[in-house]
Amino acid sequence: MPIEYSTYTLTFGGDVKLDQINEILAVRGHGRPLDTPRTVGNRLVATVPGGDAATVRDRIVEAGAAGDVQCVPLLQNGTMDLAGRDIPHAAFGAAETDPAVAPDRPPWEPQPAGTRRPVIALLDTGVRAHEWLPETPADDPFLLDAADPSLPEPWDPPSTRATGNDQHAGHATFIAGLIRMAAPTARVLSVRVMGHDGRIEESDVIEALTWLREKYRSAERPVDVVCMAFGRRPGDTGDEPTLAALKDAVEAVAADGVRLVASAGNTGNYDQTFPAAWEVVTAVGAGTDRDHPAKFSARGPWVDEFRPGEDVLSILPENRWARWKGTSFAAATFAGERARSYVD
Repeated sequence: MPIEYSTYTLTFGGDVKLDQINEILAVRGHGRPLDTPRTVGNRLVATVPGGDAATVRDRIVEAGAAGDVQCVPLLQNGTMDLAGRDIPHAAFGAAETDPAVAPDRPPWEPQPAGTRRPVIALLDTGVRAHEWLPETPADDPFLLDAADPSLPEPWDPPSTRATGNDQHAGHATFIAGLIRMAAPTARVLSVRVMGHDGRIEESDVIEALTWLREKYRSAERPVDVVCMAFGRRPGDTGDEPTLAALKDAVEAVAADGVRLVASAGNTGNYDQTFPAAWEVVTAVGAGTDRDHPAKFSARGPWVDEFRPGEDVLSILPENRWARWKGTSFAAATFAGERARSYVD
């Protein structure tokens, strides 16, 4: 039986009795940590007050309280899984490939007079260096860092989340490569909100969007598109007021005229995910078109666009190349397409 986990919840597959698990843990001096169970499809979701589900999971396994179990972090289950107040993210794992397959690097040419480069704010793990990305002058950079200390009020990444240096931390770098291919004239503003474990809390997204509107975006620092390759799975709702606050923050950015793009999710079904399904956001699934979505992709009338999401080629940190799979990468390509040269 698998146990999926995020910070605030444990999700059980198969026949499990939470009262019995609580009793076994209580006998061992761990209290009764599982609360407010609910059924989501064929899964049982239990809230873990205090947000230490990983520790509770370990104690369940140690005690053998749930029988023969396999622990699975939610971040391994698809681009847009969510339980509780976390937005776990990752696709199905990047497979490194020979750099010889790399496409030619698009030139970084000066903008025509009277135009400016479009800017895509990427809320993700943080973009890291790669030799394929353009070498740009200081006064005309491709990559903008939201945490740049020279900014009047730089972004302060959440310390508990925006850490780590493993494969998953290359997620934003992979997306930046796709944006570069889709929009060779665009800039990427890297706003690091997601940790190496592929998780992001809604409160951090709200803060990032608020910072973008109130402390960064101006005539000198425009933002044209926001790319969000994460989301909430329906049913696993740990904090509805926070979700409502996230919707308010998303709609406020949209009201400023910024285009918002989000991946529709790797659910393989018709269920809506958020923020993609909100009206002011363009939901992007993986596939050739609405009639031919990838098997793993969310689909249905609420998905606005489809772009390639299988066997996608792009960059990883340390000058690596890889192929990856997920609706995140379909959204990245579409976000690049939405970026065009703007007249000042």
